[in-house]
Amino acid sequence: MVEHRFKNRVRGYTVMDDIRLALSSKPVIIILSISLAIRIFFQFQLLPNSASVFGPDERTYALLAKYVSQGLPVAEYPAYGPHLYNSSKSIILPSAFLIKLGLEELTAVRTMASVYGLTSTILLALSFIAYLRLRNQNIQELSSYMDKKFEFILVFFSFLPSNFIWSTLGLRESGSQFWLIMTFYLILKLLNSSGRDLWKFTALAAFALTFAYGTRPQTALVFSFVGLIFSLAVLLKFRKLMPLVAFSIGIFAGHAFTTTPTTPTTPTTINTLNALQNQVLKVKVLQSIRNANTVGAQSALPISTCQSSSSEIFYLIKCSLSELPYRLFAFFFRPLIFFDQGSKTLNLAALENLGWMILVPLSVWVSLRRKENSLDRFINLSLTAYILLFASAAALYEGNLGTAFRHKSTILWPLVFILMLAPGILPKFKGKTKSFS
Repeated sequence: MVEHRFKNRVRGYTVMDDIRLALSSKPVIIILSISLAIRIFFQFQLLPNSASVFGPDERTYALLAKYVSQGLPVAEYPAYGPHLYNSSKSIILPSAFLIKLGLEELTAVRTMASVYGLTSTILLALSFIAYLRLRNQNIQELSSYMDKKFEFILVFFSFLPSNFIWSTLGLRESGSQFWLIMTFYLILKLLNSSGRDLWKFTALAAFALTFAYGTRPQTALVFSFVGLIFSLAVLLKFRKLMPLVAFSIGIFAGHAFTTTPTTPTTPTTINTLNALQNQVLKVKVLQSIRNANTVGAQSALPISTCQSSSSEIFYLIKCSLSELPYRLFAFFFRPLIFFDQGSKTLNLAALENLGWMILVPLSVWVSLRRKENSLDRFINLSLTAYILLFASAAALYEGNLGTAFRHKSTILWPLVFILMLAPGILPKFKGKTKSFS
C-alpha cells in the first residue's frame, strides 16, 4: 500500500501568507524597492520616445495595443492578421487598457513589461517559500532561511543586465517569464494542498498556464510538455492526480486562447487543424525559418545547407540533430568576447556571457548531484529537462545571436531556482521534513 504523501496541516497556507512571509524579509524589500526605482528611472529618463535599439519590436507591440484599445477588429490587423495578437494577448490586453486610461502606447507596453519583470522577482521568492513549506510546514519567519547566498542569487536574477533590460522594454520576454514562474509556484502550492484548496490551486495553475500561452506559445508548449511528464510521474508513483489535471486544462485552454479570433475567411475548426498541421511541418521547414532569421542580422549564424538535399522527415531530423551541438553552444554562450565583435549591443552581450559560462554548468551540476530526498530530485530534474529541451529547440530555430540572446532569458529563472536548492543554500531543517518518498 502506498503511503499517503504530502500530509497537510489543518490550515493550509494561502498565497497571502506566502506574500506576507516574503515581505517580512528586509533584503527582499530592498531588492524590490531598488528594482522599482531603477525601472521608473529607465522609463522616464533613459529610454527614448521611439523603439529602443535593444528591442526594435516593441514599437510593433505598442501599435498593436493601440489598435486593440480603439476596438478595431484584430482579425483584420494589417500585415499580421490575428496571429501577433493571439501570441501576445497577455501583454497586449492590459497594455490596451492602460492606453484607454491615457498612457501613450509605447509607455503602456513598457509599463506592463516592467510590472511583469518586477513581480517575477517576488514570484521567485514565493516559489522558494512554497518549496520550503513542502519540505517543512513549521516556517514562521524567513531570515534564517534566506541567507547571503540566497540574497545574492535573487539580486543576480533581478539585475542581470539582459533580464533587466528585456523587462523594461515593451517585449514579451518578461510576460512569458512571469506566467511560467506563476504556474510553477501554483503547482508547488497544489502539491501541498488538500480539500477545497486542491481544486483552487488546480484552477489557478491552469489559468496561469493559459496566460503563459498568451505571451509566447512556443515556450509555454515546451514547459507544458515537461510538466505533463512530471505530473504523470507524480500520478503513477505518488497517486496525486491534480497536477496532471492542471496541465491538461492549461494546455487545451492555452491553445483555445491563442487561436481565437481567427481570420474572417477561415472557419475555426479548419484553422485549428491547419495550426496543428503547421506545428508538425515546422520540422520540415526548420532550415528555411532559421535561415530567414539571418536576413539583415548583424549577428547572423552560418546558413545551414545540409537539409536542402532531401525532404525525408527522418533525414531532416538527423540533419538537425547533427547541427545541435554547435548551435546549442552558440545559444548558451555566444556571442563570445574578443571573437564575436560587432555592435555595442553584441559586445555587451559577450561580456554578460562570461557569467552564463559559469551559471549554466553550475546549475546543471547542482541539479545532477545526489539529493536528500525525492522532492529535490523531481524538482531539479524537471527544471533541467525544461532548460535543455527549450535550449535545444531554440538553438535549432534561431538564426542570429541577437534574437537567441534575448530568448535565453526564458531559462534564467529555472537556472536560478536550481541554485536556490543547492546544498549550502537550502537550509537543513530541524525535525521531520516532508518528502515524496
